[in-house]
Formats: sequence, structure tokens, C-alpha cells
Amino acid sequence: MKYQTTKIFLSGILLLVSVSTAGTIKSTGTAGASQLLIPVGAMNVAVGSANTATVSGVEALFLNPAGIGASGSGFQGTFSNMEYLADLNVFFSGFVTNIGTAGSFGVSVKSIDFGDIPVTTADNTEGTGETYSPNFSTITAAYSRAFFDRVRFGTNLKFVSEQIVNTSTSGLAVDLGVQYQFADQPIAIGVVLRNLGSRLEYQGSDLEQTLTPEGSESGSSTERFRVKAEAFDLPATLSIGVNYSPIPGLSLMTAFENNSFSVNTVSFAGKYAMGPFWIAGGMSTDNLTDDKPGAATDADWTNWTESIWGPTFGAGLNMPLGEMKLGIAYSVRTVSSYFENSNVLQMTIGF
Repeated sequence: MKYQTTKIFLSGILLLVSVSTAGTIKSTGTAGASQLLIPVGAMNVAVGSANTATVSGVEALFLNPAGIGASGSGFQGTFSNMEYLADLNVFFSGFVTNIGTAGSFGVSVKSIDFGDIPVTTADNTEGTGETYSPNFSTITAAYSRAFFDRVRFGTNLKFVSEQIVNTSTSGLAVDLGVQYQFADQPIAIGVVLRNLGSRLEYQGSDLEQTLTPEGSESGSSTERFRVKAEAFDLPATLSIGVNYSPIPGLSLMTAFENNSFSVNTVSFAGKYAMGPFWIAGGMSTDNLTDDKPGAATDADWTNWTESIWGPTFGAGLNMPLGEMKLGIAYSVRTVSSYFENSNVLQMTIGF
């Protein structure tokens, strides 16, 4: 039975790899709801999301729902704040709980704070004195259960909402994940399909405008019309990760992410845990399949294809407090240019 399960799992991975298509520069920016791609959790950020095969607990709600029941705690809750690009703040909170033989259940909320943005118009390009703040959020409900030997399956149902003043859109997305731990080898494999869902379209009163027909006499009545926003796809991804633990406490991991609407990425990371303390670091690189257009200069091509993200680092401490465990973690995602580094501070409690 053990070897049959292994063969089935590996066959499924090979099938996913064979049907996946390479992301390209040309497809970048053709999907919306990019908030779904912003990573959360200090550990996830510290290893550049290379921990698809071993992510556990609350952080698995973002990366791979198969791992939400693998934290070793009956209940785990967390809150984190990330200082993101362009002075944005990403807040993440959630919990997971073990419901016995029925599996594990989890809920999380991720929201983005844009701050106050000045209102500008065609007549007041320097600003009207008013401000607005977009409201972007994702609410996730997850379920995970162990099947067969050393295999976990999990799924997320996500409600995605975006609102800019009086224009908004919302919809549902689904994640499907699996994790497998080899019985006789210190190797784990994880696979997750994320952000599967229908197309979204912005609607609202701000898309309604008035216009005086061309050639009308002074005092003529205006006509109202509605601007139709183009519908957009969700940024679906397929991630395949491998974790190898050559000695106790040390994890070496890698993950390949196939993006339907952006370039593919390959991540490499390492983590070392000693007692309650852990430290980790990683690096991601874009896997380009595009040929440089003949009309593009070398400088232009570099600007188009060069990732702004650099190495990632992080550390954390899990302290026992009676029957509870308190975790504090910090990580940084370096940025090569234009923006300041992204910093994540996270607090977790489990029992």
C-alpha cells in the first residue's frame, strides 16, 4: 500500500508538470486581483515561498492548505503586519484548529492598507483637497485532512474583494493542495494549485459619466453613459516544492511556480531550527522563456525582465508558556531598487 500510494502521488506530479505552460513576459499584467499573490507570514517570506512541501499551521492558509493540520497544535492563531511596496501595509490574521479524525479547519483575513491617496481631477491635477483609500481584502476558509499514509490534502475557498471609492468587484477563488512525506527518506513533496476561479469585472457608479453630444447648442441636455470595464482573470499558479532534511533541524527546499499571467519563478531556501529558535534565508529567480524582441535594446530588455526582489531572510523564537506556545518572528524581503525592503513582524499563539 505504501509503494502504491507513492506511485500514485508521483504520477500525479508528473501529470501536472506535463500540462503546465510556461509563463512569459508577454502575459505579465494580463490578470487582476494581484493581492492574491502577495505573500504573508514571516516563515513564508523568509524562505521565498519555497516551503510548499512543509508549510504548516496558519501560514499554510496562504501557501498550501494541505499543511494547516501539520502544526502539531490543537489550535494556532496568528497576526502579522508587512510593510510592502510604496508604503503599503499588508495585515494578516487567522487561526487553524484540529477537529480530530475529521481533519483540520482554518480561517484567515488579509487586507491591504493603502493610506490616504489625494483625489485629482482633469481640472485639479494637483488635488482637490479630498482623499480616498481603496479597500482590498481576501477572506479564506480552509479544510485539510490526512489520507492514506503520509499524505495530506487540503483546499481553500477564498472571497476576494476590491473597492476603489464607488467602483468595486468581488468573486470566489479556490486552492487545492497536497503534501507527501516519504516513509524511508527525509524528503517531502508538495503541490498546490492556487487562485482558480471565474473572471472578475469592476462595476459601480463611478463608471457612469455625463456627456454633452458633440455639436449641441449651448444649454442642451447632457446624456449619461456607462464605461464598461474589461473583465479580467485571476492570477492562477501551480507550485511544486521539494524539501530535504539531511540532518535533524536542517531543511533545504526548492519550489517551482508556474504562473499563468506572469513569468515563472524558481526559489531556493534553507532553514535551521535549534530548540525553540529558527533562522532561514532564500532566493528566487525568474525562469524566462521569452526571446528578446528584435526591436528591443539590451537595456530595455533588462528593465523589462529584471526582478525587483532580492534575497530573503528571517528568524523566529517559539517559547513555551505553560500549556501554550508563543511565537515571535521577523523576516525581510529585500528589494533591488526603487522601493524599500519589505519587513514582516508576526506573533503566533498555539495550544
